[in-house]
Amino acid sequence: MCRKVVFSGKCPRCFDRFIWHELTQELSCLEAKNNGVFGMCSEGTAIDEKPHDQECEACLAELEADEG
Repeated sequence: MCRKVVFSGKCPRCFDRFIWHELTQELSCLEAKNNGVFGMCSEGTAIDEKPHDQECEACLAELEADEG
């Protein structure tokens, strides 16, 4: 079975929920690696969601602008 680790949470400033795609990890099983495609094996994909609260890009840009 392939495993996908997703980091999702909310921005502590605007409280919107986000998925941080740059932290997402796709771990292929041997069957998927041999076929060259993630998740296309007989057991599919297990998604493991991890909490990750961090400022969103808009709030982070606003913070950086305030500092300068």
